Amino acid sequence: MNVGSIIKYYRTKRGMTQTELSEGICSTSHLSKIETNMYAANEETVGMLLDKLGLKLEEVSERLNEMKELLQEFIEAIFTQDRELSKSLYEKVLENKDYMEASELVNLYHLYMYRYRIWNQDLEGAREYSKILHKIKNTFNTIESNVYTFFQAIYFTVTEKHEDAIKLIKSFLENPLPLGNYWIAEAYYQLSYAHISINQNEAGLIASKKAYDIYVSECNFTRQIHSQMIIGICYMRLGLYNEALGIYKPLLRNTRMHYRDSLYFSILINYSRCLYLSKEYVKVQRYIDEVLEIVEQYSPAHATSLLIWLENTLKRNRVNDQWHSRIHVLRKISEMIDSKYYYHYSVYLEKFEFSQVDGVKYAVKWLYPYLIKSKNYSDAREVIEAIIDYYNQVGDPVQAKEYYDQWRSLIEKERTLYD
Repeated sequence: MNVGSIIKYYRTKRGMTQTELSEGICSTSHLSKIETNMYAANEETVGMLLDKLGLKLEEVSERLNEMKELLQEFIEAIFTQDRELSKSLYEKVLENKDYMEASELVNLYHLYMYRYRIWNQDLEGAREYSKILHKIKNTFNTIESNVYTFFQAIYFTVTEKHEDAIKLIKSFLENPLPLGNYWIAEAYYQLSYAHISINQNEAGLIASKKAYDIYVSECNFTRQIHSQMIIGICYMRLGLYNEALGIYKPLLRNTRMHYRDSLYFSILINYSRCLYLSKEYVKVQRYIDEVLEIVEQYSPAHATSLLIWLENTLKRNRVNDQWHSRIHVLRKISEMIDSKYYYHYSVYLEKFEFSQVDGVKYAVKWLYPYLIKSKNYSDAREVIEAIIDYYNQVGDPVQAKEYYDQWRSLIEKERTLYD
């Protein structure tokens, strides 16, 4: 315990000068060295200084342990996704800000506040804490330095610098130190999320399974659900539809009962998408209709749901006025959320419905290149299959072969692991 910084905290709080506190005990310069932890004072000197402050060493030690436990509870609440508890603990941590900053807990305090801001999507606040951490990082011990590496990786994930995030998380996992399973599970989860964000789905599957196993052992139910969602997405993107459906069915039941207002609609969307890719078009209609009733209007999730509905309705040859109306809604959302992805799909589907030739031309010129550039390989694979079908129908084996070779290349890209 760095008792010197604690002595300084209480001296300042009581409005005493160093001269007043040190009088009759030690020199002012000696006290200054004690307070800056440059010198380890003997127990007798510490006892006299604390007595003068009206404190006992046991009380100081007890308060420090309470603050350590508070920080531990705070970070665990974040790990378990307990927003109500984490908010309450955040307020308690803030109430003890001065003490934290004056004690040996100062680095962990800033690190955990940084993580809290990232978790709450407060990127401006996170950047402010990042500046503080950059200034004090030379004072980090080995564990604090590793925590900093991990939290930086999470920040990169949130800001969509996924390859940078992967490198830092792997660095963290090489030597996670005695931080506990909460940390390791979260690292594997964040690693899986970063991988699937750049369509490295086999890598994402491996990491998410590791995270899931630890979350089960730690009874972290919410993160179990999150990990299963990623496992399902990976199976689906890898074309393992039966395996994906096997994940989604229990997820639908559990999220409907326990996460109806948060995760349920996301599972419905993924389940509908998986059914669509499995060519279960009639079943898709039931689930995607339910999604469209509960999803937030004009949100990214609304756009995803509309796209599935439009594709499925087109496959079933049920195009009507509502279909054309919803094409325009999708395009409007794409403008509102500044998404080229949904814009290109809205134009492609509208053209394809009018004329297969026009649709394929648009896909070749705009949609397919965009999907490749943005590394949406699973979607690109689906579009390229439509292009191949068209060239086979019109008797152009050369073009069909060219795109078939690209299709095989996409399969390999999806299966690539990051070194």
